[in-house]
Amino acid sequence: MTRNEFLAKLSDELKKKKIADADDIVSEYEQHFAFKMADGFSEEEIAAKLGDPAALAAQFEIAGQEKKPKSSRAIAAIGLFFADLFAGMFFILLIAWEIITAAFSVCSAAVAVSLFAGISPWSLIPPMPYGCGVIFGLSLAGLAVLSAVSTIYFAAFIRQLMRSYGRFHHNTMAAASGNAILPSLSVHPRLNAKTNRRLRTVTLFSLTVFAACMVLGIIVSMIVSGALEFWHAWGWFGYPGK
Repeated sequence: MTRNEFLAKLSDELKKKKIADADDIVSEYEQHFAFKMADGFSEEEIAAKLGDPAALAAQFEIAGQEKKPKSSRAIAAIGLFFADLFAGMFFILLIAWEIITAAFSVCSAAVAVSLFAGISPWSLIPPMPYGCGVIFGLSLAGLAVLSAVSTIYFAAFIRQLMRSYGRFHHNTMAAASGNAILPSLSVHPRLNAKTNRRLRTVTLFSLTVFAACMVLGIIVSMIVSGALEFWHAWGWFGYPGK
């Protein structure tokens, strides 16, 4: 059964049984197909794993008729309250790390621009020949792009993780209330194939530029300074070389 056939049959069965929010339910399963297909599964494999659309629709009908005791919902709500506390702190830490990586990317870019311009704001950048500074600037520019891509991907990961936890929260309360549950969501970010290819290409290119220019900068600095410890020769730590 293809995706369109599965969704069409599910929609028909839900409407026959007069299930509330039938369109929302079909939309959830449509997203489930999209996510699984992005992971490499065929439409037929996904449909086979989900089972008969009529049986799925029947679950929603039964769930709407059979309500569990309020005590079950109360226990589930209490459990979720404590789970939400830990999840909230965890998400705060993730967002804090996201801010750190974004700040690191901006700082790397700022230092790269300073090296290209041959300036040292507030004397924070150690002195070096301009040519060496340009090479290190290219390395830091690559690092800035690399960390920016990491920031973008990590933001997508946090968003998907929150959506996945939200679905877990919904399904837990639905099960405690005797309602049908929706398909679980993966924690992995869901980006389209074109975006994935672009991010992969940019990541590989920026990583190559960062590593190659960093090694080249060190070699050139050694040659120009005439010392293996070029940072001492240029007096980076207050001890100029002789």
